[in-house]
Amino acid sequence: MRISDLMRTFARENKRVEGMNFEEMLIAHENQNPTYEKTPLGSFSRRQVDGKYRYFIELRGALTDSIVFCEALKSEQQWSLQHRSKHQLRYELRYDGSNLKEIELEYGNFNTLASLLDQNPAIVAKKGFVDEMVNSLFDYASSLHSMNVFHLCFAPNFVFLRKNENTPLLLCHGSFYKAMSDQPTLYANVEEYVAPEVLLGQDADERSDVYSLGRLIAFLFSQGDVPYEYRHVVKKATSGNPDNRYKSIGDMRNAIAKKRYMRRSLIYLAVAVAISLLSVYLYMDSLNVATADIEFVEPVQQAGLISSEELEDNALVVDSLDVTDEALLQKAEMIYRKRYQAAANEILSKVYNSKHMGASEKTFMANTHSMAEELLKVQQELAEEAGIPESLAGKIGHEIVEKLTEEKQKELTHNGYIKSNQEEE
Repeated sequence: MRISDLMRTFARENKRVEGMNFEEMLIAHENQNPTYEKTPLGSFSRRQVDGKYRYFIELRGALTDSIVFCEALKSEQQWSLQHRSKHQLRYELRYDGSNLKEIELEYGNFNTLASLLDQNPAIVAKKGFVDEMVNSLFDYASSLHSMNVFHLCFAPNFVFLRKNENTPLLLCHGSFYKAMSDQPTLYANVEEYVAPEVLLGQDADERSDVYSLGRLIAFLFSQGDVPYEYRHVVKKATSGNPDNRYKSIGDMRNAIAKKRYMRRSLIYLAVAVAISLLSVYLYMDSLNVATADIEFVEPVQQAGLISSEELEDNALVVDSLDVTDEALLQKAEMIYRKRYQAAANEILSKVYNSKHMGASEKTFMANTHSMAEELLKVQQELAEEAGIPESLAGKIGHEIVEKLTEEKQKELTHNGYIKSNQEEE
């Protein structure tokens, strides 16, 4: 070829590239240099077919050599075509002659969760990302369980997403392949995300998915601290003994919600109580009144609060209430208010008294955290007994604590309680 022809060819190619946007240039580069990602089934990649880009998984030879695996894959492929869910990826089987070679995913632009986090690890810190991912997987796992289907392997390189979306997608579910005698072969290189009983070829159930989801959650936070609401749940979910795990996805979800509520309530109560107690302590410290001149009087009943006599006269015992009924909810709320007021008054009285107010600042503040925990514990127990939602119980509880704190603060001011001159060592 002459030099002039080479120059014209180069100019045409250069013009073609200049006319591309950034995404098109990436696609062109990937088509020339395709990237492969390992998954439990085989190599995941994209290539162009009839002018369109499609995603394939080239199946591992160790799997395609198994007749049991091939038949199970065919069976699941037919099931996936009938199963309609936004979280389910469908696929077609591709053969090399008579031999099963690969699967072709439905049309779309896909990525694995592992690849997404490798490219953009900061996305885990994005508000709502982890919660949305976990809740979506909880929802779909629960749906699968209702059909007696178990995924069994929530490895990050086996959870897919459409690019620019955070909705998790699942491809093949482990329970379809339970007839395979060599389960470790099916989960090669992702064994840590599979429950021990599954790898041993034992029967799998919901607790097996609980284990795998626990491992995935731990992976999501592997580059940072695991939040309080997930930390204890992950530990229980990933127990090697299935009997020590949560029995269902629903139980696991509820445990996370409860831990999150406890954390928020504890922080809220601790801050509120600490501020109110500190303000009282500093005020009392500013007074210069001799303790010998203190005259103790009975507390003044604050309007709006219920007396101990009323509590005794109106005590109600209710075994169960249907809080969806407005009348019963109001009744349950009344019972809760009475009981929590009495309990909170007793707890707060441990701090708002002459002996405690006369203690050193170190001793005074040391008891604040434990008192907040005690208030929260009583609040949860009484809410459960009365049958009212935790959110409503928290709101009512906060109102009662604020009113009681204000009353006791006025009482202390009236009687002139002060700090002792002797500081604790």
